Amino acid sequence: MKLEFSTGSLLTASVLAVCAFLSAVPGLATDVDMARLPVSDPHLCHSCHLTGQPTSAGFELNPFGEDYLANGRLWDSNLANLDSDGDGCLNGVEVGDSDGDGEADGNVVRQAGNPGVPDECGSGSLVDEKTWGALKAMFDGR
Repeated sequence: MKLEFSTGSLLTASVLAVCAFLSAVPGLATDVDMARLPVSDPHLCHSCHLTGQPTSAGFELNPFGEDYLANGRLWDSNLANLDSDGDGCLNGVEVGDSDGDGEADGNVVRQAGNPGVPDECGSGSLVDEKTWGALKAMFDGR
């Protein structure tokens, strides 16, 4: 029995192999993962990594990156309600999506802080994180 492969099937197999490889190596999927966060500017790669330019040889994760990986590489309310870096500010507030619904809060276009590095909770809000999430949910019609 002779096996024959068309150019199309070889191309499809190659694309699937590359996608599987990128999914298996955390440092190479950074662009995909950053797109899952509602806001990634200005910290970009530093949101999850110890370096600003992760590679397959060096993609060490910070505490938020470790929690993100442990959460199945998903941004959701579970991850938003954690304080990965222990700075007293929930990940959702630092990322700009306090309830973890995947939509940035109000007019937020920049992260209030880095969820992976202890820093000041840069929101400057007079409303605590949990209350802000409840207010957002009310105005979202839920």
